[in-house]
Amino acid sequence: MREISLLRQLVNYDQFVRLLDILEDDQGNTKNIHCIFEFCEKVLAQELNKRDRALPAEQTKHLIRELLTAVDILHGKMIMHRDIKPDNILIDGSGRLKLADFGLAKKASFL
Repeated sequence: MREISLLRQLVNYDQFVRLLDILEDDQGNTKNIHCIFEFCEKVLAQELNKRDRALPAEQTKHLIRELLTAVDILHGKMIMHRDIKPDNILIDGSGRLKLADFGLAKKASFL
């Protein structure tokens, strides 16, 4: 539920995978929640693994700029992702970076 709550705060930003729907499934004593996300064509980790050399400098700069923009938005909302890695960075059909997997994310709290 924490992940869903955080994703709802990011719905107006293109830098994050979009949560499209939430389905609840009651199985007797167990309640399952299924999250439906937008489809993204590529996972950065897979794209990097299938290459035999580094990404071109301009493409690397573009991806880093988009990732830093996403982190800046998160930190502006006092959200810490806590699991940024190539497996959690998606690329949509237009080549835009989408940060995903907010399972470890939390709101920052200060005393």
